[in-house]
Order: sequence, then C-alpha cells, then structure tokens
Amino acid sequence: MKHNKEIKLTKHRAVIAILLTSCAMLSGCGNLFKSRLDSIAAISQPSIGYLDGKYRICRENCPKRTPKELDDSDSWPSSTLLVANKQATTNPSQAPLQSTEKPANATDKATETFEVYFDFGMSKPNRNGQKELDRFVRLASKQSIGLIELTGQTDDIGTRNYNNRLALKRVQFVTSWLKSHGINTTISASSKGDCCHPAPYNKEELVLKEKRRVSIKAQQNQQ
Repeated sequence: MKHNKEIKLTKHRAVIAILLTSCAMLSGCGNLFKSRLDSIAAISQPSIGYLDGKYRICRENCPKRTPKELDDSDSWPSSTLLVANKQATTNPSQAPLQSTEKPANATDKATETFEVYFDFGMSKPNRNGQKELDRFVRLASKQSIGLIELTGQTDDIGTRNYNNRLALKRVQFVTSWLKSHGINTTISASSKGDCCHPAPYNKEELVLKEKRRVSIKAQQNQQ
C-alpha cells in the first residue's frame, strides 16, 4: 500500500510539473507574440494608406517634399505648404512679365486665388472644388486675365511616386477644364506630391484635406 501511495504521489508531482512547464511556455509565447505585433504596428502605423487598390507604405526615409514641374502651375499659401512654391517654371512667352522695367502704358496686375479641392485619392474635384472652378470661369468672363498659375498638391499619405502622379493628374484636369471652357490665357502649372506624414492619419485629417487641391492664381489686368 505504501509503495502504491508513493507511485501515485510521484505521478501527481509529475503532472503538476508538466502543467507548470506548459503554463510558462504559453506565457512566454504570448509575450513573444505580443511583442511581435507591437513591432509590426510600430513599423506600419504612422504611414500606411489604401491607394490604387493596395496598401501603400511611405517609409520614414522618403523626402518631405518631392516637386515635379509641368508645363502649367500655381503656388500654395505658405500656411499650408512646408516649402513655398518658388520653383514653378514659366513659358518663354511669359518673359516680358518678369521684366524689371515698367512701360509707361503698363497696367497694374491684381491677383486672386481660387482653391479647388479634391477627395482622397481622386484626380477630379469634389463638389466644392467644382463650384470653385465655376466661380473662376464667371470671373474670367467678366475681367481681363493676364496670367493663370496652377499648383497641384496631394496629402501626405502614400508613396512618393503615387503622389507625384496624383498631383500631376489634378493639375492636368484643371488645365483641360479651363481650356474647354474658353480660357485661352497663358497657363503656367506645377505639381507637388507629398510623402511621409508626421502624425497618425486620424489626427491630421483636417490638415490633409487642405492639401488635396489645385490652387488657381489669376493675375487680373487693371487700368
């Protein structure tokens, strides 16, 4: 009897030891799994966006600003842009506008800016953006416009190449739309695709909405 009791006690101890070992292993695996998830989240959370039907990640080492000049464009307000639009190119036919000499019969030029907004990932304006385009055409039909400058911009979500293409498409759409509505004035255009947003998307949504636009700056000839 005593021998049987010792055998049972030994079995109980073995079972307890196995249970304790299993619990320790499960706990370790759980911590390892959690740390793995945390590391994945730390890599992807700050800069992931759903673009072109795929999730696109903007790496930390990509540039803050990626200018791309076109054959038509305008500048963004300094309150929105990280870099002022000082790189917009102009056509050779615009050279007289840059002359430091002012002829006696030259007219003063007042400028007015129109902001055409777009939804996330879209190359065509949203409803408010279309209203702004219509408002600009009404102005152009009543006043003498000497030069139109356009600048396309994107938000900070997505890859550099994607945002460059998107900013370009936005400017091209506005340029074509203006010409199709009888705006024959010289148009200068540029686009800027942004990358590497600094904060989580849900905290920057209002700022990002302001960047999804094409800015129209019109120089009005005044007597």
